[in-house]
Amino acid sequence: MSKQQPDLNRRSLLKALTLGGTAGVAIAATGIKVAHATETKTTTSNTQGYQETAHIRSYYDSLRG
Repeated sequence: MSKQQPDLNRRSLLKALTLGGTAGVAIAATGIKVAHATETKTTTSNTQGYQETAHIRSYYDSLRG
């Protein structure tokens, strides 16, 4: 009979999952809030919808030719 080598990758994965789950429960229990990024809207008051400028027209012309 030969002895099997322990699968260290599997063990390290199981340890990481256990520690991660424990840390998640600890964070949830303490009430630490995760910061959320907020989206800000930057609009100018004088633009209303699509505006075809000279540079847009030149781009459209390049597609036709």
